[in-house]
Amino acid sequence: MINLLWDFDGTLFDTYPYMVSAFTKALQRVGVDEFEIDGDEIYRQMRVHSLNSAITKFSACFHVDPQQLQTAYREFEALEIQLAQPFAGAPAALQAVVKNGGQNGLVTHRDQAAVTLLEQANLTPLLTGIVTREQGFPRKPDPTALQFLLNQMQLDPAQTAFVGDRKLDVDAANRAGIKSILFDPDYVIEAPGTPSVTIHALTELPALIIAGPHSIGLN
Repeated sequence: MINLLWDFDGTLFDTYPYMVSAFTKALQRVGVDEFEIDGDEIYRQMRVHSLNSAITKFSACFHVDPQQLQTAYREFEALEIQLAQPFAGAPAALQAVVKNGGQNGLVTHRDQAAVTLLEQANLTPLLTGIVTREQGFPRKPDPTALQFLLNQMQLDPAQTAFVGDRKLDVDAANRAGIKSILFDPDYVIEAPGTPSVTIHALTELPALIIAGPHSIGLN
């Protein structure tokens, strides 16, 4: 048996295309010419680092007010994100955990919009515990939210791993005393930290779960 705690953006759901689209529209809202905007560069900054780092970097690059950029981004993102769908293999991976006697949990910096998307995709019944922005836990890589779910769901840390798409997810898992599974679908994470295992498709997860904890170094 193995339990999986999951990140949301870029892990369970393929949200980055909609985040990049919203960010591009926000830059144009604050006066940046569309020909100066590089969507691939925005994506890489978000994926490798964070949304906040993207706001800091591009507001400085284009000499725009970061608060105005953030406000515009939030406005566009609230609409764009409604179109996001789970990554291929996500439902099957969640189901495999439950079928093998384990539990799934979610830790996300996103607000209740994440829960809404999970409900629309009929994935909520496969999750035992959910932590969103509303609980007010420190942001990852702080391990507090993961430790909260470990206690709430009564999980054995030795039988639990955290699946995420960034180094901060790996670091959070390490600090929480559980294993980490780095999901890097497009091979952009050059400094991943020390994940227990790296996968490039969620379709790889059921085999790891069926193989047992030793498959990702849990034993």
